[in-house]
Amino acid sequence: MPSTLSTPPLSPSLEATATLPFLTQTARDLVARFPGSELSDLVVVVPTRRAVVYLKNELSLAADAGSALWSPRVAAMEDYMVELAGVQVEEPIALQLLLFDILRGVDKNLDFDQFVGWSGLLLQDFSNLDQNLASPAKVFDYLTQAKALERWDLTLEPNEASTTAQYFRFWDDLEKVYWRLRKRMEQDRLAYPGLAYRLAVNRMQNRLENGDAVAKHIFLGLGSLSRAEEKLIRLLLKEGRAEVRFDGDAFYMDNDSPNRAGQHLRRYRKQWDLPNENFGGPADLLRSLPREVQFVGVANASMQGKVAGQLLAESRRQNPKAKVAVVLPDETLLLPVLHGLPPDAVPEYNVTMGLSFQSTPLFNLVDLLFEVHLTGIREGSPETGYGVPRYHHLAVTKLLQHPFLRRYQQWLDKQADTPQYQGLLEYVCNQIVKRNAVLLPASELLEIGKQHPLIQALFATWDNCDDIIAACYTLIDLLKKAYQDQHSAIEAEYLFLFFTLVKRLDSVFDCREQRLSVRSFRRFLYEQMARTRLPFSGEPIADVQVMGLLETRALDFDHIIILSCNENVLPAPKRHSSLFPYDVLTQFKMPTYADHEAATAHQFWRLLQRARKIDLLHVLPGAEGTRTGERSRFLLQIENDLLPQNPSMVLRDLVASVEDDAPDSAGHREYGGDLVLEKDAEMLAGLRGVLERGLSPSALNQFITCSLQFYFARLAKFQEAEEVEERLGADGFGTVVHEALENLMRPYLQDKQAITAADIPGLLKLVPAEVERAMRKEEKDRHARPDEGLNHVLGQVAAQLVRRYLESLLEQPGALPLRVAALEEILETFVPVTLADGEALMVRVYGFTDRLDELPDGRLRVVDYKTGMVQAYDLKLQKRGEDAAAATERLVTEATTTADKVRQLWLYRFMLERENRPAANAAIISLRNLSAGPMTADMEFLTQDGQSFVEKGEALLARFVQTILDPAEPIRKTDDLERCVFCPYRGICAR
Repeated sequence: MPSTLSTPPLSPSLEATATLPFLTQTARDLVARFPGSELSDLVVVVPTRRAVVYLKNELSLAADAGSALWSPRVAAMEDYMVELAGVQVEEPIALQLLLFDILRGVDKNLDFDQFVGWSGLLLQDFSNLDQNLASPAKVFDYLTQAKALERWDLTLEPNEASTTAQYFRFWDDLEKVYWRLRKRMEQDRLAYPGLAYRLAVNRMQNRLENGDAVAKHIFLGLGSLSRAEEKLIRLLLKEGRAEVRFDGDAFYMDNDSPNRAGQHLRRYRKQWDLPNENFGGPADLLRSLPREVQFVGVANASMQGKVAGQLLAESRRQNPKAKVAVVLPDETLLLPVLHGLPPDAVPEYNVTMGLSFQSTPLFNLVDLLFEVHLTGIREGSPETGYGVPRYHHLAVTKLLQHPFLRRYQQWLDKQADTPQYQGLLEYVCNQIVKRNAVLLPASELLEIGKQHPLIQALFATWDNCDDIIAACYTLIDLLKKAYQDQHSAIEAEYLFLFFTLVKRLDSVFDCREQRLSVRSFRRFLYEQMARTRLPFSGEPIADVQVMGLLETRALDFDHIIILSCNENVLPAPKRHSSLFPYDVLTQFKMPTYADHEAATAHQFWRLLQRARKIDLLHVLPGAEGTRTGERSRFLLQIENDLLPQNPSMVLRDLVASVEDDAPDSAGHREYGGDLVLEKDAEMLAGLRGVLERGLSPSALNQFITCSLQFYFARLAKFQEAEEVEERLGADGFGTVVHEALENLMRPYLQDKQAITAADIPGLLKLVPAEVERAMRKEEKDRHARPDEGLNHVLGQVAAQLVRRYLESLLEQPGALPLRVAALEEILETFVPVTLADGEALMVRVYGFTDRLDELPDGRLRVVDYKTGMVQAYDLKLQKRGEDAAAATERLVTEATTTADKVRQLWLYRFMLERENRPAANAAIISLRNLSAGPMTADMEFLTQDGQSFVEKGEALLARFVQTILDPAEPIRKTDDLERCVFCPYRGICAR
């Protein structure tokens, strides 16, 4: 490389002050070397706008006190390239629409919704191509040939109409599309970012070739450069109109260094034949400066915000004047970090990155609104071709419960002139549950919502983008009323930003023939939201800065706190986000993910060069919400590469833990353990009332299994929250089967006739109609239709179970004739129980029987249907070799499914015999184990001590009652967590 590309060496003062911030060094050097007006003739280019602010401040500090300073032109690289090109960068949405017009000129059958899916990537590839000065003709020729190899198959006949042919024709036409787009943009002096870079280089080259005057340029603190930036610098260097000052370090700049942080800088040094002085010496700061480095592992991603706040507070206490940067590679952590900053220790700080609109609660509202319109049942109409006539209840309810809408409801409740709308949103949600409306037509929602404008804006059917924009305008106008007071400034800012986004889209899509579908409009809107930032006000050069990694370029801090130091976050995951194949990118020297990783490595290591205290937070493996939980490779490099080379560095590997609550003045800690309720006089009176009103087998089993559940259900009478049932649950399915069997047998009960073998074929024919009738009765409203979705399947299963049961009667010896004595009869008996204090309590015992059979010998048999699987051994409570007393004790105390079933059968038989109704036994019929027939439980162990069945039953019942009313036995939750899985009260007792 010719020597004309070299630049003057840095002044000795820079070398002696290498530990000063990079911009402080360069500012002092510029003021010293370019006195007076010479400084104002310079063009200083830095990586970011943040660096512009810092450099201007350093220049003012470097000037002599009392003397005037003419500042040079200082600009960020991207801004300078656009200014130099003399164009305006067009908005991405307008670009995509322009591209669509051009593509329609090539292919009139292009579908807009499909185009939206890949248009952004194509524009990004065009921009990448231009920014790296690749030859369009060569790139597209190479791409066409590569695609031609993909379709090379001599066995196929050419078919111009095939999808494959259209796909490859797209690649063949791509160069034509590129040149048409570029021509249209240059005519209007518009550009996408990459084209602006190409035009800027061309313009500078023309000026130099024409001998035009060009200011002296100083390029400071740059890192990875695009090919356009490289060429611009090389042109100016060659003409002696530029100086380049990188901020490198020998740790990664040594020629034999394997560290990719210096990959690009080493190439520039070699290809441009620049001396080491242009790379900061390069100084050897990473391996020589004493510094403290801490790896801090945290349990989950959001916890990093609190830990970062604690580290920052400690840093401010130790060194109040230190310059601190909290760096967020993952911008979604901005709000957790801001909430974690301690206001007493950090009263002033500056946030440079801005809050993404996608992190605001208003975005969540918009997202829920689109979910409503995109998750319903679509029934397209010939007129519109698109329709969502019925919305899913979960999406509707979730939307109506959003805090923004609830805040509007609070405002609406205060309006005296519209009392009919008070509690409107709650009323709509309650009506959905009351009607058990799984899928709601828009018309019905409007009727439930009393035609209120908010309900119309949310649920009126969307056919195209015009409907969406109108709904958004209405929604903004309504919500604005609730957030006009001064206490809601942040929410009002959200609404204003949302209004500007919708207005922009409205103007872009106005008067276009192509009307967007809901999905396409959402894509455009979300792209806008992703680029929109809610700015924060603050001192630009405050001692504490919260920023992204890209914004740290050329800046230095005393203390660095970097969050999310995990693989796939720092650096970002390897993604090939391009329509161009990887080999095309490498062939024409366009950046790949490897180049992006090298750029991230340089930003990371350069940031660490002058920092004396470094905290690197990472999420521990297996934590919820992490992609890998693996530490970033940069942490491993610090531990295994930098630490052995820097004897002055201290490395600590820590894990953040959540501390227990501090003890009070008496040394006691707040106990958050089991929920225990003592039986005071009031509770004992309530329990007596429950026993007097009636104790059923299910209630008794509930008390033994979990007395806390018994308390919630029977005493406190907490009602389960009503929900919309989309399909039959286990209880609903059982009800359908029971009711179908009851309806089939009821005529025989009414006519006092036995069911015989000759009746079974007729009953089998009636099964489908009876099951459907039971299904419709069980469903509360037409919205959850029995012939729809999973309910249809469950109906078929129910019919099959009923048919199989009827058929099994023909196969079981003695099952027919079957004489039904009662259906759904209530059995009850009243038992006097003497309590511990001598008081007599009359306890009512009752139960609902599914069926009562009259056997040939005149005795009665209680039959209980079970739609689940029950085996004969499930009813054997007495274990082999176990005495009667032990089995009896297990009947009283054991909380198992076997004990539950045996207790149920025991109580049924007890009630019959105590009311002097001869009982054969109580039996279970498992509809999934019909071959077993009616299964009974062996209860002989209850009468082995000589007592009759009724006497023994009264004694056992007395034990149950005394246990329920025992003040020494508190109400507590079960230890069997499996019982808690389907418990409706598990949220109350923290299970």
